[in-house]
Amino acid sequence: MKSRLDSSTAARQSGERWDSQFSAPGTYVPALDALMQILDAKDGYTALHCRRVRELAQLVSVKMDWQPLMVRTTMLAAYYHDIGKLGICNGILNKPGRLSPAEREAIQKHPTVGRELIESFLIVQRAAVVIEQHHESWDGSGYPHGVADDGILPEARILRVCDVYDALVTDRPYRQGYAHDEAAQIIREGIGTEFEPQAAETLLCVTEQLRMAA
Repeated sequence: MKSRLDSSTAARQSGERWDSQFSAPGTYVPALDALMQILDAKDGYTALHCRRVRELAQLVSVKMDWQPLMVRTTMLAAYYHDIGKLGICNGILNKPGRLSPAEREAIQKHPTVGRELIESFLIVQRAAVVIEQHHESWDGSGYPHGVADDGILPEARILRVCDVYDALVTDRPYRQGYAHDEAAQIIREGIGTEFEPQAAETLLCVTEQLRMAA
């Protein structure tokens, strides 16, 4: 298994080369799309969540004036970001109560499992690293490796806050979804700790625009 340093370095050095051949995620990696169909059958919430996060991450990255190749990589990682949950039983994924330490440990492995599932596909190598980092926090308190600030790829910073926002505003077995204003306040409180400031502020701008347009 590659170390996180080796994986991040490879992703940065090779940059967008392997994601640049394609224009949109979810249509050009048949084997991965087949896994997403299995995930959909196993846990429909997670599959729909991945699609919503992909759309939100696209809006945020475009709002930040990123180059098209970075937008594509962000969308690709967002679409597949929870593919590692294929290895977690539904009893844990949909548990209505508090997770046990062992169950929490199982959940916290899904970013690395996701990277391992897709990193053999040359075209998604950078996206694989983004997937592994999508639960890392800006202050280093996240998982699986406790990476902080500039050690987190820019695409992962966006994916982190988009993932949390969508999870907050949707219903789960253990709680009802938050209203937009409540979710936005939770995001604001996490700026500089959980979330990179620019990514979080841009997400809040985009979601407010979506809410006003609804």
